[in-house]
Amino acid sequence: MDILLQQILNGLSIASVITLIAVGVTLIFGLTGIINFVHGEFLMVGSIVTWLAVGAGWGFPLALVAGIATVALLGLVLERGLFRFTLDRPTNGFIVSLGLIVVLQHIVILFWNANQKSIPRPLTTIWEVGGVRIAAVRVMVIVVTAAVVALTFFMITRSRYGRALRASVEDRDTAALMGIPVRRYITGVFVFGSALAGLGGALLIALFPITPFTGGTIVMKGFAVALIGGLGNLTGAVVAGLILGLVEGFSAGYGLSEWTDAYSFALMIIVLLVRPHGLFGGTSGPRVT
Repeated sequence: MDILLQQILNGLSIASVITLIAVGVTLIFGLTGIINFVHGEFLMVGSIVTWLAVGAGWGFPLALVAGIATVALLGLVLERGLFRFTLDRPTNGFIVSLGLIVVLQHIVILFWNANQKSIPRPLTTIWEVGGVRIAAVRVMVIVVTAAVVALTFFMITRSRYGRALRASVEDRDTAALMGIPVRRYITGVFVFGSALAGLGGALLIALFPITPFTGGTIVMKGFAVALIGGLGNLTGAVVAGLILGLVEGFSAGYGLSEWTDAYSFALMIIVLLVRPHGLFGGTSGPRVT
């Protein structure tokens, strides 16, 4: 039981990072219909910037902010320079995102090579409760993710910005006729979703070493989470992230860690066979709930 609880805690910490990716993917898809696969590379860039900042002597909190800000700026530049021209053809946006994966990976390799990169753990405290060892850094990752997701829910469901965003999601043309600056909201969602990926990258390198190819693995799980919950459904993305953490915890806790990824994607396949639109109902077009 102690081993199982330990692995569940470990699974939830990595699932927190994956949930940040899934939320960003869901927000962007909900408003634009674009499946943005480059989100994994945004996470990788956030990790690299955090690594560079820590290596330059910055404290982890400041390095984390640098990672978030850099990736948010990258999202702004790419939305204005590329994705904006694919809004009427979301499939083209998807293809653009695939091309950007290779471009960003090779830029990082060119300047910083393909070797693993890591930073000293920002929190080294370990609490022991019964037979379970609770690393403070893992608790930090879970708490930060929970706070950011809660703030995102509040922004979308309670704020004036969120109401306008939901109106834009339901019908962009009608929202524009009512005076809502839809293009500005699309830019805002891209920047915010990118910032979430940057945050995920900063948190990930606090847990594990990363390489220029780390984003590919994480983004696949992020899409699995988004699909399990229902692509375009924010609530579903968060709940599915928790489910994925429990699945990975159970599989690792029972000595099946090498099958963890297989179980995660098998769960996605089963859910989509039973509920094609995900547990909470997804959409083939813009929608955020």
